[in-house]
Amino acid sequence: MTAYDYDLLVIGAGQGGLPAAHMAASLGARVALIETGEVGGT
Repeated sequence: MTAYDYDLLVIGAGQGGLPAAHMAASLGARVALIETGEVGGT
């Protein structure tokens, strides 16, 4: 495994990205979440 070996790359930790990343991680996926601002959306 390399330093950038992920199953899912989520861009944006808003109303859709954060739950998607959490669900995938809970199912065993290696997830990277990219966010430049605050996590959580509107």
